[in-house]
Amino acid sequence: MFHPMVTDVALPQCMTDPFISNEPHPLCREAARILCAHLEQLPEWAAEVAAGKMFGVLVCRDEQEQTGFLAAYSGQILGRQDWPWFVPAVFDYLQPDGYFKQEEARISAINAQVRDLEGSIAMRSATKALLAAEAEAHLQIDAYKLQMSLHKVQRDQQREKGDGDEARRIRESQFEKAELRRLKQQWRQQVMAAEAVLKPLTAEVDRLKRERHQRSDQLQRWLFDHFVMLNGLGDKCSLTTIFSTTPQGTPPAGSGECCAPKLLQYAFAHGLRPLCLAEFWQGRSPRMEIRHHGAFYQPCRGKCKPILEWMLGAAEGVGKRGVKKEKDDVITPLFIDSDIIVVNKPAGLLSVPGRNGQPSVEHILQQQYGEVHMVHRLDMDTSGLLVAARTMTAYRHLQQQFAEHTIHKKYIALIEGSLEDKGEIMLPLRPDPLDRPRQLVDPIHGKPAHTTYETIFSVEKEGKAFTRIALTPHTGRTHQLRVHCAHSQGLAMPIVGDRLYGHASDRLYLHAEQLSFIHPLTGQRMTFTAPAPF
Repeated sequence: MFHPMVTDVALPQCMTDPFISNEPHPLCREAARILCAHLEQLPEWAAEVAAGKMFGVLVCRDEQEQTGFLAAYSGQILGRQDWPWFVPAVFDYLQPDGYFKQEEARISAINAQVRDLEGSIAMRSATKALLAAEAEAHLQIDAYKLQMSLHKVQRDQQREKGDGDEARRIRESQFEKAELRRLKQQWRQQVMAAEAVLKPLTAEVDRLKRERHQRSDQLQRWLFDHFVMLNGLGDKCSLTTIFSTTPQGTPPAGSGECCAPKLLQYAFAHGLRPLCLAEFWQGRSPRMEIRHHGAFYQPCRGKCKPILEWMLGAAEGVGKRGVKKEKDDVITPLFIDSDIIVVNKPAGLLSVPGRNGQPSVEHILQQQYGEVHMVHRLDMDTSGLLVAARTMTAYRHLQQQFAEHTIHKKYIALIEGSLEDKGEIMLPLRPDPLDRPRQLVDPIHGKPAHTTYETIFSVEKEGKAFTRIALTPHTGRTHQLRVHCAHSQGLAMPIVGDRLYGHASDRLYLHAEQLSFIHPLTGQRMTFTAPAPF
């Protein structure tokens, strides 16, 4: 499992934080190159890898101070998680005679019973008979009510003409009401008879479904109780316990089966000292996510972050994320009056305060000018124009403009690849709950997202093509422009420097260049322009 490396690359002084950047250490790049070469020797894996798979490497040192690396793949390959050359699963629950597979077989058998019952002739016939009885009951009762209504109109007309036989009319009305009650009772009995035939069948299906749900929950809890993780001090903790203090409370499906936990588990279990870790994608991108072949990615936050924080929290010399401080904590507005402030946000600065205490545009402006309310936001890595309100009246007015789509924005971006046209992209988006803030393209549950684009010019640098484009968002979804550029159904050309959906660089080459809105007090349209700094 431990593959020695001969290298003159300087070793990290401490274990690097896997959530700081997508940019891997040179040692991880070398280990990934060796892993990819090994994959070429496994033709039986080719189809599954081509369909898309995450791999990982962990560079570490053994007790003899020899440098080497461990390799892993997420989940399973060809139904196995114990292939030679790669680290094994944290907990191998796929043993044919083990509890998991036996209980999984029982659940599958219940699924088959449910399918057989729901598709049986008896169930179909009983269901059809009940539906027919209910339909006929509605038809007969509604027809009789219509007849009663017509008779009532006739009686009312007779009263208007002065017909004196009021007693007859009363008897007729009373008889029809009694007849309606008898008709309803008759059909109620017929429907109940049909229900009585169907009820034991549906009761058995419901019982099987409850049993299936109970067994599935118990099996999931059993599984997470048996995923026992190690940390740098040799302490042990189950996934159930690790996730008990998180907002979700329970581990998501697949927790503990990603590359990073498997790699660290093996390292700690075998006395290896971790130095740097990296995960990279091979094969096609998933339909909803954005993954580029050969690109490096941070571990997922929903499933892996709580696990890695526990595993690395006690590891000696783990590098911690530093807090970036804005120089002088001062922002010079492009425009300011008693109602609004317009600023040109630099890349790397939050728009509003986050969880880690980093400075933000809102906080800095509040320190300088008192009451300030951010009307909209830019991603931390995006630079460009922002408008803030200095009163709640102005804030509500600008918020309404955003809601009514009367505020216009234009962005400038540098994307990877050559593009020579203009057009529009409409890909619905929603958050990835297991890897926030990453967004997914989801045609079923996603919210509409609309972007138009126009090429400015294309250039070639060091043998690679790049295109400068103008982007206009017509909706305001999180990461909309970044996903629309990077996704295979969009431009399939990520923005340069996009650490989430593309490849890391010195910055994210996305800038909000133009902002146009109606002043909340004067009613005049104002347009601001801040040329892109790249």
